[in-house]
Amino acid sequence: MSATAPAAPDCDPPPRHPAPASRKLPPGTCDTHFHVFGPQSRYPMDPRRNYTPHECRIEDYRELMRAIGIERGVIVQPSVYGTDNSATLDALRAGGPNFRAIAVLAPNVTDDELTRLHELGVRGLRLNLVNPQMVNLDDTLSILRRMAGRGWNLQVQMELGRNPDALRGLCEKVDVPIVVDHMGKLPPATRSHPLMDRLKDGSCWVKLSAPYRVSAQAAPHEDLGGLVRALADANPERVLWGSDWPHTELHHGTPAAAMLAQLVHTWFPDEALRRKICVDNPARLYGFAPADH
Repeated sequence: MSATAPAAPDCDPPPRHPAPASRKLPPGTCDTHFHVFGPQSRYPMDPRRNYTPHECRIEDYRELMRAIGIERGVIVQPSVYGTDNSATLDALRAGGPNFRAIAVLAPNVTDDELTRLHELGVRGLRLNLVNPQMVNLDDTLSILRRMAGRGWNLQVQMELGRNPDALRGLCEKVDVPIVVDHMGKLPPATRSHPLMDRLKDGSCWVKLSAPYRVSAQAAPHEDLGGLVRALADANPERVLWGSDWPHTELHHGTPAAAMLAQLVHTWFPDEALRRKICVDNPARLYGFAPADH
């Protein structure tokens, strides 16, 4: 542990080595939400963080890709690094053209640096309103206005079950695509909500990621089927899938990769809809070439 890192909180357990899924995800699948964590000696963590993850590198993530059939991915800057994107960007470089990234940037970032980040594969900024907030909304929106012509998006983690009107206010301020993490952390019984309204009018996207952060039941999270269908029915063109690897803050163990893949098949038995959510929608949002059918 580096000298600048606090002794607490406890370290997350490492993700399990993934067993191959019996039913893999569609060819061309993009995982729109995962993180990487390097050794603290090289990538010091922000002392304001509320958890400490295990080292989980892009090489480790490739095991998951092979196990369940992921071909593309979006690396999301985690809160533990604040505005130091070094670990995320190094993983993006190592990953190559099949990867994109979402960053968290300080307000003094230069135009030249923004251009460099775009060329590297960054396609948006993250606003985390659940973990300790490292940047404020106004500074984030100021940067996004500078990148509006480059197709960047705002990815936001917020608890919409507690504050159902929060998304409406955000949509009124933002003129780039808004991507809501983890099903908005809505209660599983939700069937009608302003999030569905925003999906219907095309003003936001939603990630079907981290089911264990939403469900009130253990895997296979059978209470989420109705919520997932309500989100997809609202606008199947604005729904994405993400693994949330390496599943931070789960101190009692991490989910099996094969279970995450099976959930997608359970939620979307229709092959065309499954492909739309796993392949076509993320290709359009993050600027990947269309995958071959």
